[in-house]
Amino acid sequence: MPTFSSLTPEYLRDALLELEVPEEAPLALAVSGGGDSMCLSYLASSFKNVTALVVDHQLREHSSDEAGQTLERLRQMGLNTELLVWKHECTPTSNIQAMARDARYELMMRWCETNQVPYLLTAHHQDDQAETVLLRLARGSGVYGLAGMAARRELGQKVTLVRPLLHLQKALLIETLAQASIKWIEDPSNKNDSFDRVKVRRFLENPPLDGFKAARLADTATRLRRTRDALEFYEQQWLDNAVVFHEMGYAEIDRNVLDGVPEETILRGLSNILRFAGGGAYVPRFEKLERLLAALRMPDFNGYTLSGVQFLVTTGRRVIACREFAAMGPRACVVETDVWDNRYSVQHQNEVRFNGLKIGPLGKSAYRQIKADVSAGSVFLEEICASQPAFFEGDTLIAVPHLGYSVEEKSVPLLTHRWLSSSKSDKKRYHAVQ
Repeated sequence: MPTFSSLTPEYLRDALLELEVPEEAPLALAVSGGGDSMCLSYLASSFKNVTALVVDHQLREHSSDEAGQTLERLRQMGLNTELLVWKHECTPTSNIQAMARDARYELMMRWCETNQVPYLLTAHHQDDQAETVLLRLARGSGVYGLAGMAARRELGQKVTLVRPLLHLQKALLIETLAQASIKWIEDPSNKNDSFDRVKVRRFLENPPLDGFKAARLADTATRLRRTRDALEFYEQQWLDNAVVFHEMGYAEIDRNVLDGVPEETILRGLSNILRFAGGGAYVPRFEKLERLLAALRMPDFNGYTLSGVQFLVTTGRRVIACREFAAMGPRACVVETDVWDNRYSVQHQNEVRFNGLKIGPLGKSAYRQIKADVSAGSVFLEEICASQPAFFEGDTLIAVPHLGYSVEEKSVPLLTHRWLSSSKSDKKRYHAVQ
């Protein structure tokens, strides 16, 4: 914790170097317009090759006005800016904060990937970390959840999320803005007691025990993250021995390796299988993972479904984990799609137009019609093939790349599984394609 009363660009530069962000690397800033992100923007305003990303979530009546006001303040700092709009057909009525957060990250990640910006910076600070730890404690999280937010993590395939202010108190960020005479926007939802995070924030303002102060909780998260790193080491060993991940988006699990290993290791391995096969940003709570493991260990195991993933019995003691077709969304226009089902990156080829082309799950009936013509016809289960990414023109099937099926010489985008083609930090979680 710095002993000075306000922050300087030099502090941010040093913090980024410590987090292995190369000097003068292209950076994007996640800017909400609140005090935290405006402080980060101020500290980065003298850097080269920086773009501030502002998301208009369109959840409040004046959100567009607030976004415009924030963009103007950022430009006055000399920053390049970009407005991203979350387009949703209807306003969500439940789990609003989580949905908005996921949408913001998706929009910013896609912008970074498209513009070849490898680092996205957020202004999360020590108080945010303490709130996160308490929220996860209340929800029954284990070591992984209580380790809190990482100062650096992979976001999708080509972008690294960096939190250079994570060890600083919010008061220091606000004091920095005050000394620089920079204004910010107060989000009214930050005072809405119907949100759990607001309740936790109020609790932390006057905790009943010193152990619940923000600094102490943040220190606890740091210690638990070291424990998490050790657990991940053994988790990877189990994945290497028990699981094979395939580019077609399914995993094979050897049930012979479900015993003789600490249960925590297997549960974490199963959570990664669910992310890989289901594309979920978050894994289910531990009690659900425990029920899944108990089912897999049953001698008469005959299948299980969790978080949009089916666990299917095959020959011998092997189980297939694949995407649940019934949980998948409708077809989407290719020209508007960079990521499909949160699992595959859609790589548009230069100077090739895909107007009218749609991407969606193949489906069981379509698979049965082409089964005799595809290379995987006699090898893979129907459930695996039904969830494969397929390209359509109207109702006409054009191509199913991973099944080797295509109509004449139709051009379609390239597809790569995001979790198998991601950076080295994510690859430690997933076995190589075999």
